[in-house]
Amino acid sequence: MGKKVYFITNALSGGGAERVMSVLSNYLVERGYEISFLLLQDDATVYEINDKIKLYKRADIRPKDMTAQIKFIKNFMKKEPDALFVSFFTHQNLFTILAAIGTKAQVLVSERNDPANTFTPKLTKIGNIVRNILYKNRHCKKIIFQTQGAMDYFPDKIKNKGTVIANPLKDGLPEPYTLERKKTIVSVGRFNPQKNYRLLLDAFAEFFKKHPEYKLKIYGDGFLRNTIENYIKKLGLNDNIELCGFCKNVHERILDAGMYVMSSDFEGLSNAMLEALALGLPVISTDHPPGGARTYIKSYENGILTTVGNVDEMAKAMCFMAENPEKANEMGMKASLIRNDLSSDNICKKWKSVFDGILE
Repeated sequence: MGKKVYFITNALSGGGAERVMSVLSNYLVERGYEISFLLLQDDATVYEINDKIKLYKRADIRPKDMTAQIKFIKNFMKKEPDALFVSFFTHQNLFTILAAIGTKAQVLVSERNDPANTFTPKLTKIGNIVRNILYKNRHCKKIIFQTQGAMDYFPDKIKNKGTVIANPLKDGLPEPYTLERKKTIVSVGRFNPQKNYRLLLDAFAEFFKKHPEYKLKIYGDGFLRNTIENYIKKLGLNDNIELCGFCKNVHERILDAGMYVMSSDFEGLSNAMLEALALGLPVISTDHPPGGARTYIKSYENGILTTVGNVDEMAKAMCFMAENPEKANEMGMKASLIRNDLSSDNICKKWKSVFDGILE
C-alpha cells in the first residue's frame, strides 16, 4: 500500500495554490502515493486531475461553518492515522491543525501569501498569536514557504520546521519570443486590493504622455472590476486600456508584448510573474514583501524592481523598457533561464523529498 496524502482546499476551481496542489498530486500518484482531496466548499474542478486521485466533498456546505469543516477533516484523520494531511491556506492550515488534536494525524502546511498581511488589521495581533501557537503544535510536522523572507517572518521554533520551495512553472509554456515586440503592456491577476491596479493605471497614464502609441491590457477578473473601469474612465484612457477578463490561453496572448508589469503591494510568490519571466518578457515588478520578486529579479539585469506604491518609479521603468528595446529583450532572455530551476519536475522532487521524510 502506498503512502497516503490528503490535500485540503476549498475547491479546485482556480488559483495559483490550487494549481500547485494539482501538479503535485498528479506527480505523486504516478510514483506510488495514494492521493485524495478534501474539498471544503465546492467540488468544481478546472485542473486536470489523475483518475487515480479521489475527491471528497463536504455535505451540506456552509462556507463559514468552521466547526463543520474541522469535524469533516477530523473524521478522515481518525480513519487514516498514518496519512499526511496537507493544507496550503493559512485559515485552513489552522483548521487542519486544530482537527488533528486528539488524533495521531501528521500535518504539513504551506504559507502561500505574505504572512504579515494574512489577517485583517484588527485581527493581525490575535491571528499571529494563534497561528504561532498552532504552527508550534506537535501535529504540525513541516511548514513550506515560498520565499526566505516569508520564513524569516516567524520565530525560530517555527522556522526550524520550515523549508523554502518555490512554485513550479506551468508545463507546456510557449518558448520565449525573440522577434520584434508589440507596443503593449500586459498584466495578469485578480482584481483585488493587494494587486494595487490603481498604481499600474497611474503609472501608465504618466508613461502614456511620452508613449501614446502603447496600449495596456490587463488579464483577470474580480470584485474590483467596476471600480477599475470607472478609474480608467476618469483617466480618460478608455481607448488605450483594455480589461481582457480571465483567459485560459493567456500565455499565448501576452507572449509578444512589449513588457509585463506587476503592481502588487504584497504577494506570496506570483505564478503570473514567474511565468512572464519564463516566457522571456521584459518584466517590471514592485519589490513587494516578502521578497518573491526580489528572489528572481535582479534590477536592470533580468527585469526591473520598483518601490511598492511609487508611481514615478514604475512610469520611469516603463519608459526605460520602451526606449531601450535591445536591453529590454536582453533582460527578458536572461529572465527566461528560470525555466530549468522551476520546472515542475524539479519542484515536485523537492516536495516529494519532504513527504518521504515525514512518511518514512
